[in-house]
Amino acid sequence: MPNSNNSGTPTPPKTPHEVDHWLDWQCRMISDVNSGAVYLSEKNAINHPTPLAIWPSTSQVSSTQQIIALKAIKGGAGIAQKEVSDDAKVFDYVAYPLLQKDRIIGAVVLALEIRSDQQRQAVLQLLQWGTVWAEKALEQAYNDRHHTSTLALSSVELFSRSEPLAVSGYNFCNLLADHFDCSRVILGLKKGLQVQIISISHQLQFDRRINRISQIEFAMEECIEYSKPIFIANKTNNGAGSAHIHTQQLLNDSNGCVFSAPLLYGETQIGVLTLFNEKNSSFDNTFFDQITAINEHIAPIINLRQHNDQRSWKSKEANIKKLGSISHLRFKATIIVSIIVAILLTLIQTEQIVSAKATIEGATQQSIVAPFSSYIATANARAGDSVAQGQIIATLDNRDLLLEQEKWLTERAKHAKEYQEALATRNRAQGSVLSARIAQTDAQLNQVNKQLQHTQLLAPFDGLLVSGDWNRALGAPIERGQLLFEIVPIDSYKVALQVDEHDIASLSSKQLGKLRLTGLPEQFIQLKISRILPIASVAHGSNNFHVEAEISDIPPGMRPGMQGIAKIITGRASILSVWTKSLKDRLRLWAWSLGF
Repeated sequence: MPNSNNSGTPTPPKTPHEVDHWLDWQCRMISDVNSGAVYLSEKNAINHPTPLAIWPSTSQVSSTQQIIALKAIKGGAGIAQKEVSDDAKVFDYVAYPLLQKDRIIGAVVLALEIRSDQQRQAVLQLLQWGTVWAEKALEQAYNDRHHTSTLALSSVELFSRSEPLAVSGYNFCNLLADHFDCSRVILGLKKGLQVQIISISHQLQFDRRINRISQIEFAMEECIEYSKPIFIANKTNNGAGSAHIHTQQLLNDSNGCVFSAPLLYGETQIGVLTLFNEKNSSFDNTFFDQITAINEHIAPIINLRQHNDQRSWKSKEANIKKLGSISHLRFKATIIVSIIVAILLTLIQTEQIVSAKATIEGATQQSIVAPFSSYIATANARAGDSVAQGQIIATLDNRDLLLEQEKWLTERAKHAKEYQEALATRNRAQGSVLSARIAQTDAQLNQVNKQLQHTQLLAPFDGLLVSGDWNRALGAPIERGQLLFEIVPIDSYKVALQVDEHDIASLSSKQLGKLRLTGLPEQFIQLKISRILPIASVAHGSNNFHVEAEISDIPPGMRPGMQGIAKIITGRASILSVWTKSLKDRLRLWAWSLGF
């Protein structure tokens, strides 16, 4: 992993080429420069700046330059002063701090031949202008290291997943192909003296027998043989005796370049990573450094996974050998019995059954409602009572109706008397008016008489009251149309089933089944599906459909409202299929929801 300081800025592991070039150019541009250096400091070791670049390259690290650099770093400003060097010579030392994101990260120090103060200040000014380019070069180096670290961590994460090594390699090759804009990225692992390809970018499956795959494996073996990275562009003019003849053959049909790098675990080569690109200029020094860093990170994980796979395979072989020994007769017998049971569960057929909650209801149900607004006078029956046809269930208060009847009788007698007088005086006009009034009065009387007849609520048929209890509400007002009682036939029932939506597709009309009620647990009741309603309701977190069934023989003691469990026979299947049907259906739905 790359080093990093506490501020989060990574320290380059080696001198960026641009900084070396810049220091050489700076020292040559300024006359009479004896030596120079670029120093970097970390936040947790600010008193010990380390040299990043030295000029000339053959010189040693100067403690005097280190002290001057430390002063510039701590002071945050340029320095121009005389000092004695390590070899007891006096030089003019000029230093200027390096900044990155408003933080001092180091300094540039030059040792000059003695000159005037004005000349030293001019050199300091030149150095200040030049450090802008050096700061940009360092920033670019830091960014490159950060990108490399991110890419290496992503590669490690891919190989750390609990999936086959070939799948991890496939995802890794896709990552590099997309990041470096490569046409193909191929990962091969060493097996004995040969290299076998395990993953190709954007190609999860491939045929190892084709000539192209064999050529790439030859090129990887060549990289293993030379124990170093191989880079060849198609325009490279290699002779017939070139050491990389196999790699060169891979480029015969393209105008790009190829790069192969060995995977090293310590000193052991465990595989090769090969990258193809159609652009000759796409592979640069930064790319080579990044691939090297990535290989260093993934090689230990690949080596560990290979050893784990080998141990797992050896363990399986050992277990298979143990099965053949006499000392494992009990284990072998268990396996044989398990196989026999599995075969029997697959071959033996049984009934496929759908279970559902069931409720007893009346085959028909009639409501008794208030014929007009009144009060409850008497209640002769309540819910749970058996009633006969024509039996008075309740009566309504008729006092207001009797008064109204008396009123209209009196009114009619009055109009009849006046009508007789009009006939006696031969007043035909008055007689016609009175005749109409008499007819109107008779109509009102008929309406009142009918209402009086409906004050007695009668049972429409022999049955059982399933709702309505007015014994404790005598004298209570009721409105016209208000539900008072519900009655069902006493010997005609149906079964209402609540079938889960996972099972509704298996049901059809006329299928047979059995019902066991909670109140009659010792009896099985035969039933037959009569109607499947396309109506669903949600209860207890599940979506259920309403299904009706007929009862052939009604046992004694059955009452509306009883509940139980019904089992409908939907067909025949193997025992294993019946036991696992619900699980398979739910898993199939779950997989579909995930997009499989």
